[in-house]
Amino acid sequence: MNINKLHPLTIILIISMILIVPISCDHEKNFKYETIITDIPANLEKLNTEYDDYNSDLPYPARRLHINFSSNQNSSGDNFNILFKYIDISYHQEDDILNFNVTTNTGYSSYENRLLQLVNTDSDEFGPYSFNGSHGWDYFFYANNEGEDFDIKFVYTPRLDWGTYDGQERLYGPYTLTSMNSENDDIYPTLNQDTTKLFFCSNRENSSFDIYSADINHSDLLHEYLTSSNSVQISKNLVLSSLKNDKCPSITKNLLVFTSDREGGYGGFDLYYSLFTYDQWSEPINFGDKINSTSDEYRPITFTFNNFDLMIFSSNRPNGKGGYDLYCVKIEDLISN
Repeated sequence: MNINKLHPLTIILIISMILIVPISCDHEKNFKYETIITDIPANLEKLNTEYDDYNSDLPYPARRLHINFSSNQNSSGDNFNILFKYIDISYHQEDDILNFNVTTNTGYSSYENRLLQLVNTDSDEFGPYSFNGSHGWDYFFYANNEGEDFDIKFVYTPRLDWGTYDGQERLYGPYTLTSMNSENDDIYPTLNQDTTKLFFCSNRENSSFDIYSADINHSDLLHEYLTSSNSVQISKNLVLSSLKNDKCPSITKNLLVFTSDREGGYGGFDLYYSLFTYDQWSEPINFGDKINSTSDEYRPITFTFNNFDLMIFSSNRPNGKGGYDLYCVKIEDLISN
């Protein structure tokens, strides 16, 4: 079996079955922790460089995290491209420790190679977002500035085309969301829980960024709707948007997180969250000074592992490796459910 031809989800399922074997006490005592995740942000050092590493995405949260992020490390600080890395995550009950271990890539899979060849250019690629759609289709969203301003784009593929015996390894795109993009910057797409709206941020109305949503028609396949010439209803979310910059929305179930430089923060861009209750988003709440700093906190994403609610974000705070670094933190005690 050629593992390079397996779809990342197939690889994760195999690894999950292997990792589900309980760890013995002796192994616990000899285990060397790499990055311990607590309610204080921890630098994911092995992902980070002296350049800017941010805009992460977790397409398949499991025991092995397949993480995508934007970085200018390959261009020595010039243009940003999307990279793939892997994180092994484990909970050690004896020590009550959640540990992240960044693995050494042995090479990209066939899917990863094909996808990166399609989306990465000499321009900047920001805000990767993976979505496992219905009817066996997977989607990869992002934005780039090939046309000077940022436009949202996507690639899609039949899920069973990868990691199966007769998989055809088809990738379609990139397609530009012509009906949603404007003449200004449109960036950081994310879908809500029931896939009725695509959220993103844009500076289409003024010099600052606001958070918008576009209605999705459920009667069509997602890629058919997104590539159609039909007009799309787009509206600015007045609860999430402020007079300042509100950027990088990311949704997991009923939780939306984003970054903003609005009044009342701790300096620069801070991270905020909002909960979807009673068919509307709540007033944004600052994550507080345990997570935010006087520097900039950027592009948060959230996920759950072993009943821990976690957030990965980027920051250019002091004592990092340089530029923006990726951090992870527990957030369950900070969110009012």
